[in-house]
Amino acid sequence: MRSNHFVVKALCAVLLLLGGVLPLPAQATEQQAVTLDEVVITASRTEESTREISSNITVINERDIEGSTASTLADLVEQNGFFVVTTGDTTNVQIRGFGNLSMTTEAENTVLILVNGRRIGNSNLAMMGLSNVKQIEIIRGPAAVQYGSSALGGVINIITGKGTSTPYVSAEAGFGSDALHREKFSFGGAGKGFDFALGITNYGSGDVTTSGGRRWYHSEIGHNTLLNADLGYTIADNHRAGINFNYSNVGSKLSSGNSGIRPYSDNTPDAPYAQHHKNNHNLALNYAGHTDDKSFDWSASFSFGRDERESSYIDTVKNRVFNAQVGYTAELVSLSVGVDNLEYKSMDTPYRPTSTMDDTGVYFTGKLRLLDERFILSAGGRYDAYTNDSDEMSSKSDNNFGGSVGASFLPVQWLKLRVNYAEGFKMPSPGQVGASGTWYVPNPALKPEKSKTIEFGADVSANNISGSLTYFHSDWENKIVALYNMSAGKYQYQNLKASTLAGIEGALRFDISQALGQNYNIAPYAGFTWLGTRENKDESRFFTYQGSLNRTMPNTPEWMTSYGLDYSHPGYKFKARLSANRYGTVLTQDWSVVDFITVFSAPYLERPAGTVVNLSIEKELVSFRDKSALSLRGEFDNLFDGKNEIYWGYPGAGRSFYVALRYSFN
Repeated sequence: MRSNHFVVKALCAVLLLLGGVLPLPAQATEQQAVTLDEVVITASRTEESTREISSNITVINERDIEGSTASTLADLVEQNGFFVVTTGDTTNVQIRGFGNLSMTTEAENTVLILVNGRRIGNSNLAMMGLSNVKQIEIIRGPAAVQYGSSALGGVINIITGKGTSTPYVSAEAGFGSDALHREKFSFGGAGKGFDFALGITNYGSGDVTTSGGRRWYHSEIGHNTLLNADLGYTIADNHRAGINFNYSNVGSKLSSGNSGIRPYSDNTPDAPYAQHHKNNHNLALNYAGHTDDKSFDWSASFSFGRDERESSYIDTVKNRVFNAQVGYTAELVSLSVGVDNLEYKSMDTPYRPTSTMDDTGVYFTGKLRLLDERFILSAGGRYDAYTNDSDEMSSKSDNNFGGSVGASFLPVQWLKLRVNYAEGFKMPSPGQVGASGTWYVPNPALKPEKSKTIEFGADVSANNISGSLTYFHSDWENKIVALYNMSAGKYQYQNLKASTLAGIEGALRFDISQALGQNYNIAPYAGFTWLGTRENKDESRFFTYQGSLNRTMPNTPEWMTSYGLDYSHPGYKFKARLSANRYGTVLTQDWSVVDFITVFSAPYLERPAGTVVNLSIEKELVSFRDKSALSLRGEFDNLFDGKNEIYWGYPGAGRSFYVALRYSFN
């Protein structure tokens, strides 16, 4: 405990020395006011103001990204109050209890991850870099009308930068504890009709040091290379064609046997382990245009790629996506119609045969603006028809229709009241329908997952304060889970009859210095999600906990919070963030006691709540003609060395550090 106090005192002293006690020079920048007029594209697949959106949406813009000092995309999402779980080379996120924390295949998850509005066939945040990312837009709740399958619980759209006539360059290199090294590079520019942008991130680390200074052997990440590239050409005024390329490659170790989970007593340098490789790449061709007055806009894109995981065998899913959309915007009305075609093809493995899913969807969205654009009604609908084919079963076809309706009202310019109803769905993936082999039997009768969500909320935004509060209720039908089939002696993907998720989520940020008329920045913030209801209603999925049947949804925390303090001193080019993340109790299974030969189920345990406190700082060392700068940054994670085990048998990292030099030019 004394060491913890010493660390905190030392870090506070650094903060004060670098910026906190010094007067602000006259040339300090003026504070920016926060408004409800931020432009986003994710909610309707076209540009619109946040004041017109009836669902709860989180926007992390370029200013927020630069000010957060987050090093990874997962860090940035977690700092905004989302439940993020990292196990080795895999990072998944939950939104309102939706999101499979053990699945990284896009077709099998219920939270859809997009890059520039397009699917890339992957939902693993660890395989998505933060370099050259300009904005992140997160829809909380279903977005199936716009995006179709897998947008059951929400959408995270990662928007990368495009080159401009003013070229820019950014580079970072650093090292840290547990043999951590990280390199980032991005640049962009434009000229003679062409624009280009590139972002590259590479990092690696050794075995994790857990709380108490213990080593978790065979947990190293040998390399993680991430790349995004964008090349565009302006054919004529208001007409742009482009190429996007995304690539990620991860090599890591994970202990073998029992799905990689083992008791700590077996954690030795000689413990068995397996090499793991993950590879994802996606190429997209796109075109977009609009009239001079932007009353009409249109776009089309075609992408293809593959997601590959290799351990003892290679698991490959190929994807192909086409989208076309036309929109009309007038003073009172906005309309858009579009069509999607999506194909997933799962290649032959020891656990499933070659199988294909093909889905075609048509959709529309519309808005009506009333009362001087202070009252906005929105509605949408979508129809999907899909087919599942497999080498070991006959073709199966199904369809789905879903809709959404919402309203937002601004009684005053700084307050938005909203209500929204939306339906979501997720088709069974080829792997879930056709799973077979040593451990699984296929299930051709598998039904699509569906959700119905109603939410009520309010958003506040003024010069020095911003916040939101939302109540939501989701009925989740036909949830797909892997259950042990006693008659077959193997696992099988099956549907649960019904599940319910309901609760409250909120966020608040208050700029104290602006309220006091000061020119430096100091702002506390907080975000939370509380799941008052998180239960499965299907008795076939009830489990035994403490001697009685329990219907609580496993691997879903009752609540999650993120809170902290942002500080910046513009005159002295210094910024810092002190943040804390805490998750409530989680019911999870202890697979480390299962041999998978005589026992196929594991006892349920309650993982206790834990808090992880992090500190990040950045100080500009020198600038060159106001065009470029060299900065020093530091990260101190898990300051109090707290235990933060998310899955039983997967210990989180203990206290660690990272230091780096960053160069920027623009």
